[in-house]
Amino acid sequence: MNIEAKEIPVNLKTMKAEIDAADNTMIYIVENGVVQAIPLPAFGVLEIPCQNYKVGNPSYRVTLKRK
Repeated sequence: MNIEAKEIPVNLKTMKAEIDAADNTMIYIVENGVVQAIPLPAFGVLEIPCQNYKVGNPSYRVTLKRK
């Protein structure tokens, strides 16, 4: 499964970024002046490990919707 994280442009003078608050399919991670948009799974769990205020590699645990 290939998941693409989108990098959101940051104004380096003000260190602010503009995000789309209407898009409820993304989660935003801010770290070291960089903003990344990572898609949420339609079904399943997105795990984001954190330690000492640093974010590790997100992992998806996908479940299938059964009829």
